[in-house]
Amino acid sequence: MSKLPRRILIVRLGAIGDVVNALVLANALRDHDPAVKIGWAVHELARPLVAGHPSVDCVHVLPRRGGLRGLAEWIADVRAQGYELAIDLQRILKSAWLARLSGATRVLAYDRRRCKELSWVLAAERIEEGPPHEHMVDQYLSFARALGVETPRARFALPFDPDTDATARARIAAHANGVVLLHVGATKSANRWPAERFGALAARLANEHGVASWFVGGPAEAPLGERALAEARGARGVENQVGSTSLPELWHLAAHARLVISADSGPMHVAAATGTRVLGLFGAADERRTGPYGDRHRVIRERPECAPCGRRTCPLVRHACMLDLTVERVFASASEMLCASPRP
Repeated sequence: MSKLPRRILIVRLGAIGDVVNALVLANALRDHDPAVKIGWAVHELARPLVAGHPSVDCVHVLPRRGGLRGLAEWIADVRAQGYELAIDLQRILKSAWLARLSGATRVLAYDRRRCKELSWVLAAERIEEGPPHEHMVDQYLSFARALGVETPRARFALPFDPDTDATARARIAAHANGVVLLHVGATKSANRWPAERFGALAARLANEHGVASWFVGGPAEAPLGERALAEARGARGVENQVGSTSLPELWHLAAHARLVISADSGPMHVAAATGTRVLGLFGAADERRTGPYGDRHRVIRERPECAPCGRRTCPLVRHACMLDLTVERVFASASEMLCASPRP
């Protein structure tokens, strides 16, 4: 067994989907050497994903406020842990500086081509350049290989809370044919499927498969949930829960759902990490890099000439890559996955 540094700091501040996928690195390091101590630098929004995680020993939440004094206190707290190695998984100038200021004697980062904002200049050690279109999970695991872990496994795990899990189980057990979660939003508007189509899809799933269809999402996505619910036209079993579930509640619900349907988003990766089947709706995003990871999941998309473009917003008059993805096609794929997923 190769010897890892005794104390390692992972810098991956956000976003939710990126932090979820990056957790495979912490798991790979812990699986290789249970004695290694792992810290994580993170923003508050993604803190629930690492706080209480079995492979993360110390969580350092970067303050949004407090100015230079708050940053100085954060740096002092990090340095007090005595990290020997800092790993910059964010690949931007901000994360590069945090890794450098952590006090770690070594800083490991991406290769120059994949770094952004000249962040590569702050890292003395860099991993080798990976293949084009490599999935982000595999990119994170390449850091484990660079540290001597020969065959790191993509093992997902999320913090487990017995009470939250029991509540999720009870809520879903109340529906004889199970529950399908439909995440109606996405941070990047170019990744969003129309909310009205989620509504029509939920109604068909409820009417034809007898499942409960719940819209989920964050508080900022509340208008999308309302539009989706209106389009469902009172179909029995369709509920709008957008904004009413915390992040931990979401992943405990997802763990017991029969299927999760989502565009490329943080909640999509959260659901995939639970092991529940995920149907990903892709357009602007490249599913080879950011699709739900694993063989249990499925991605469907249309392919206009401009896709995948990777843009945050679509510059065209008609957002073809998502608008061409019909309710009928998504329903057909969801139906096949439901047939492959046993009833509760």
